[in-house]
Amino acid sequence: MRLNLKILAIFLIGLFSFQPLSVSADNSIEKVQLSLAITSADHINLTAVKQVETGINAYDAIRQLIVVGVKDTSFGPQIMSLGGVEAVGNTYWALYVNGTMSMVGAHDVILSEDTFIRLNMEAF
Repeated sequence: MRLNLKILAIFLIGLFSFQPLSVSADNSIEKVQLSLAITSADHINLTAVKQVETGINAYDAIRQLIVVGVKDTSFGPQIMSLGGVEAVGNTYWALYVNGTMSMVGAHDVILSEDTFIRLNMEAF
């Protein structure tokens, strides 16, 4: 009985993780790879990789991977918490895109190619 359950579990995992090797060009949506790293000292350390739709902004892509708390500002949404870890006092979530600190918010970063995003809690 246990062996049958293990075989069934392996079959189901394989079934749901199967991805076709080729997709018809007529109904495919262009995708790019988002690699995301979130760090905050002893509070959170998350790394994730996801295929997202080309042209999506980084804010919406990040929200597909983790719970994001924001504050609406005149510049757009400001990330205040990630995965329940909140930036308080003199701390903030710094946004790095492909290794460089972003001069715009996540809402204005458009993913048009494979992109590495790091959000790091920093103090000012």
